[in-house]
Amino acid sequence: MGSDNELEPKRILIVEDDNIQQVIIERIVSQLGHTVIGSSSEGAKAIESALRIGAVDLILMDINLADDIDGIEAAKEISKHRDVKLVYITASKDPEKLKRARETDFVDYLEKPLSVEVLENSFSKAFSLKQ
Repeated sequence: MGSDNELEPKRILIVEDDNIQQVIIERIVSQLGHTVIGSSSEGAKAIESALRIGAVDLILMDINLADDIDGIEAAKEISKHRDVKLVYITASKDPEKLKRARETDFVDYLEKPLSVEVLENSFSKAFSLKQ
């Protein structure tokens, strides 16, 4: 049995339209001992990936994406078909986006830039919740 602050490795899908941010997030996820099982920069591809990949433990979902489906809409569509934990990540301080996000079931709503500590805290929140 591991210590209370250690999580079993999780399978993470990253949805981020900024390539540099995507690489940074992938590195943080790996540094925390988890596996990135896919990444996407578009809402439509995020939906496809989340539904195609069987075991996704958590999705790190940017709100502003490269196509006409934003992260909130993608999350709504994914949740119709899959029960997966969701953490929003955004550079936007738009209160309307937060209001829309609250219409979905999410673990955390993080503002960029992300840090190891911030993501580690979100993962702890996501995976210490009793099912």
